Amino acid sequence: MAAYSPGSTREAVLVFHYADRMKSELLIASQLLPAVQGLSASDRTGGLRVLLEYFRALDREVALGQALISDPEMIRVKTVMTGLLGMVDAGMLGELQGHLTWIISTMTTYAQRAMEYLIKAEVL
Repeated sequence: MAAYSPGSTREAVLVFHYADRMKSELLIASQLLPAVQGLSASDRTGGLRVLLEYFRALDREVALGQALISDPEMIRVKTVMTGLLGMVDAGMLGELQGHLTWIISTMTTYAQRAMEYLIKAEVL
């Protein structure tokens, strides 16, 4: 990840809020994944539909993040998220967790850098 740093207090607050919220939403996706994988064949179709809608919402959130965080790594996050959406749509759930973990880690880094900026600016 590049050495992204917010350029203003306002940006730092917005980035921290976004990254923290996104991290929470991604953790929910991580918890939903094994639940859907454990469903019986008859219930799995419905579970996949719900999971797909959740991933579509995550994909829209990442698009918002691209507008907020002007860092090239967000392009990679968007690309990975779009790929995950396709994998869920195809029912290929086995490889999702590693990619979700990477995006969670990336969002954690953005939140940490925003927090560091706010501490240096003596806002916190």
